[in-house]
Amino acid sequence: MPRLVPADGATICGEYFPPGVTVGCNPAVIHRDRGVFGEDADVFRPERWLDEKRAKEMEKAIITFGAGNRTCVGKNISLMEMQKLVPQLLRYFDFQLADKDAEWTTLNRWFNSQKGLNVILKPRKKVDLVPVWQNSGEKAV
Repeated sequence: MPRLVPADGATICGEYFPPGVTVGCNPAVIHRDRGVFGEDADVFRPERWLDEKRAKEMEKAIITFGAGNRTCVGKNISLMEMQKLVPQLLRYFDFQLADKDAEWTTLNRWFNSQKGLNVILKPRKKVDLVPVWQNSGEKAV
């Protein structure tokens, strides 16, 4: 999230930046702040969010979609798509790593992308999307 330092310059975290310099912060770095997310910030541990007080503090530090008046205009659409797509993928497919021993890397620039994380999708048993009562000719009450 790059920003241009104003005409007077800026001191950020004790470091002076002259006017016109582009500064920014990387969400992936901020999301690993041990002061906010704990000493195990690099570990996937979803239960850290179960503490309601701590969850509120962590939520303030989440800037995946930016923050303030520069929040991504597509944030709500993206969140809705994830809430719809992910459950459907899990509903219709079993996921399996193509190679459990393969190492994967991340490229962390504007977006954080992964390479080498190959997954095999296997269709699950067919799921009937239409409620049974609609198939039987009965009317819903």
